[in-house]
Amino acid sequence: MTQPIHSLARARARTPSARACATLLPALMALARLGCAAAGQAAAPAAPAAAPAVATDWSVLARRDVEFAGAAMAGKHVGVAAGMPSVTVPLETGLHTALAEAALARSEQDYRRLMMRFIAGFGDPHTGIDLHLERRAWTGLIVDRPKARDGRYRVAWSEPDWPTPLPPQGTEVLECDGVWFGTYLQTALAPFWNRSVEYAGTYAFLAQQSMVDMGLGWTPKACTFVLPGGARRTYALPLHSLADAAARAHVIDAQRSVHAQALPVGLSSIGAGKQWVGMPDFDGAASNAAYGALYPRLAALPKSGWVVFDLRGNGGGDSSLGSRALAALFGAPFADRAAVAGGAEEYMVADANTVAVLKHYIATPAFAASKAGFEASLTKVEAAIARGQRLALVDGEPGAAERPLTPLVRPHGPRIAAVIDRSCFSSCMNFLQQIRAIGDSMVLGEPTLGYSPFGEISSVPLPSGQGRLRIPTAWFKTSQATREPFVPDVAFEGNMADDAALQHWVGATLDKVDAAPVKASSGSSGSPR
Repeated sequence: MTQPIHSLARARARTPSARACATLLPALMALARLGCAAAGQAAAPAAPAAAPAVATDWSVLARRDVEFAGAAMAGKHVGVAAGMPSVTVPLETGLHTALAEAALARSEQDYRRLMMRFIAGFGDPHTGIDLHLERRAWTGLIVDRPKARDGRYRVAWSEPDWPTPLPPQGTEVLECDGVWFGTYLQTALAPFWNRSVEYAGTYAFLAQQSMVDMGLGWTPKACTFVLPGGARRTYALPLHSLADAAARAHVIDAQRSVHAQALPVGLSSIGAGKQWVGMPDFDGAASNAAYGALYPRLAALPKSGWVVFDLRGNGGGDSSLGSRALAALFGAPFADRAAVAGGAEEYMVADANTVAVLKHYIATPAFAASKAGFEASLTKVEAAIARGQRLALVDGEPGAAERPLTPLVRPHGPRIAAVIDRSCFSSCMNFLQQIRAIGDSMVLGEPTLGYSPFGEISSVPLPSGQGRLRIPTAWFKTSQATREPFVPDVAFEGNMADDAALQHWVGATLDKVDAAPVKASSGSSGSPR
């Protein structure tokens, strides 16, 4: 267990339809002109300071940033260009609320809360805002929801030698500030996070954030806990400052202790005829070399048995890292078929912003394996711009996503299984779609986040300089419904972070599959994200 940070102890005396688009877009185009003007003002050189600083008028700053954000979403978000209700509806309704709230902003916290609420309204982790929120103070606790099924929240970490009394690890959290803890999370935290509450793992994620101050004023003042034996006790939870980097790093490490994470990129055995492949991320900058060493080992495996891809905690990146694993096992032609099996179409907004995004990916060494694909997309986007189109079809064929799904048959090689969890997202989901396109594959673990069909994120600075918007420019249209989670064929009821227990269970489950008749499954696939 991580030991207490001494510097922390020193600080103890003190985190639609086309019709809908038709009504929404004219107003937003007007906002776009305001937003562009504001951006131009923000980018102008600052005049020499000649007078005492004037206090920030947060209501003016908030209104300018909200107007700019609304216009940026309307002009750059691929979901608006495609007329998707999951984007256009929260944009229209969220703007009304955010603009009204902006008039009441009197502090930096007011500003941050309303900007976070506006972006969180999209319920899509690909659509985000970076306001440089930092861990500022801590109650000494980390709470988790180990099993969504029973609805109970428990203390996953209780800091030892804390200056105020804390409940022990494993204690159930009953209520905070006068309401059941689940209700507290829904009202005090959920409005500020772009993980929709319909996702199976969202409340666990919110619980893990709830006891750390991020400058948004969401930590409870007191909570009631059910102690061993059934007695109830209320604990005051004063915040204690995370005054230095070491103290903040300690909290990050403690929070990570409750997150499931795949084994490092590599290959290991979990029993006769079963190979385990760690895929904790698809971050090319961090993992390209490790994946490069992995592929030859996959290619040399026996043509029988199982290969289990461990995707726990994989939040995405370059999906070609997963596709190349299938190519190593079955050959590039089969991997190409898996990438488009069941039909998929990729669309991008045809504008200068998307051109800049693609040029960035083309020039980034971490995405070298996907460079040719990005170059082909750039050519198609530029051609669409020349034709005056708003959307460019850069991959696939029109209508491909609606075609019946046809499971692929492996030409040779081992059977495939994937282990997923609540944090598998974006290109992890894309790789999962490719795996599920193989008729006799298996998916094990727990449900993922809801499917977000977006990617190729642009970064747009706010006029105030307070942060940046993250806006997707690409839409991956597949048979998977927006926000629909990927659900395992067989669910794991234990702790997804317990490597030994999970691997033992996977091995036993695959043995049962081997003993039963093969049942073909179907799935959808996407394009690199």
